Amino acid sequence: MIRCLAEHFPIRAMDLRQPEEGAWESMAGDVTKLDDAMTLCAGCSDLVIAHMAPNRPEIYGTPEIPFDVNVKGAANLFHAAACNSLHRVVLISSTGAIAWYVKEDMFLTRDMPGHPNSMYGLTKQLQEKIAEYFHLQTGIGVAVLRPAHICDEDTLIDKYDKRLTHTNWVMIDPRDIAEAVRLSLVAPKLDYEVFYVLGHPDSETRADVRYTRNFLGWRPRHTFEKYSGDRRPTVEREPSAT
Repeated sequence: MIRCLAEHFPIRAMDLRQPEEGAWESMAGDVTKLDDAMTLCAGCSDLVIAHMAPNRPEIYGTPEIPFDVNVKGAANLFHAAACNSLHRVVLISSTGAIAWYVKEDMFLTRDMPGHPNSMYGLTKQLQEKIAEYFHLQTGIGVAVLRPAHICDEDTLIDKYDKRLTHTNWVMIDPRDIAEAVRLSLVAPKLDYEVFYVLGHPDSETRADVRYTRNFLGWRPRHTFEKYSGDRRPTVEREPSAT
């Protein structure tokens, strides 16, 4: 996503380890530390939040690390964005925040109340509530993106470095997420919006992807149509506590 966005914007990237070098500024930092969040946002105009606690079963077995990173980290970043008078924040959330509805095979709408079925999904739902709170309190523009199973279309390797054996409606290529981020940052007007970001053609029968297309003018370039389908109703593969 950094590489894609750096083609359009000056970027400052932060991660626990120094992010890879490129045509952008980078810094090592920790989202759980408010000072690091403030340093990250200083002098910037917009913020993209894309972070999660490590994907290991023992991490999500208790709330300590997921809440510290996913929830407290998001709150620190939104606070820093508000203090530095940033214009917009794009939050990479997840269909995990409403995973119960997916399990029940319901059509996913933008106004569904959060309904997670895992510790991971709970922290993503709380990120969205933090985003809504800061929008209402400060007027900062917020785009909440809800991808599902993030996977490179060319290799079928997902964000956990696992090669998939099937594709279905939940698939989304990270390059198409980056394009949704870009369009969210340049949209003429942005209040608080929730956008489903799903690339497979079948996704329009399962979630309100049409709103994303109409509002942002977003069209996924990576649709996974060249692979045989599997219509199992899965969501983004989440860290398991068992």
